[in-house]
Amino acid sequence: MTSSSACSARNVAGLVENFWAAGYVNVLAGSFLRCYPDYVAFRQLLSRPVQVFLVDLRVDEKERDHRRMTRAKQTTHEWRDMVDQVPEDRTIRDAADADYTYIGMDTTHLDVAATVNRVRSAIPEVYAG
Repeated sequence: MTSSSACSARNVAGLVENFWAAGYVNVLAGSFLRCYPDYVAFRQLLSRPVQVFLVDLRVDEKERDHRRMTRAKQTTHEWRDMVDQVPEDRTIRDAADADYTYIGMDTTHLDVAATVNRVRSAIPEVYAG
């Protein structure tokens, strides 16, 4: 794990703990895990045993590139090329001894509303009540 990954795990774990302290039961956090060791480091920082759902939103390359170029947050071609050089890590998806529920979701043909609906349908216990 890199020092930036460790820092990210600490920051997100602290955020989760603060929401729990404020009375929230369910906390959603995104885009901070790069690999299974990142998850393990994050999990070890939590003060209580909890059920974790790990939602992996995927999109095919052509649609991903289209979204990157048309979203409000502008990026450069150089940045997109640099990000594309980071190899896909499948350790989260393939972990045999994981203590989380993995939900992989192809969002290639989904807009934001449809994606949210699919996530809600996949983990209704998080949204109950």
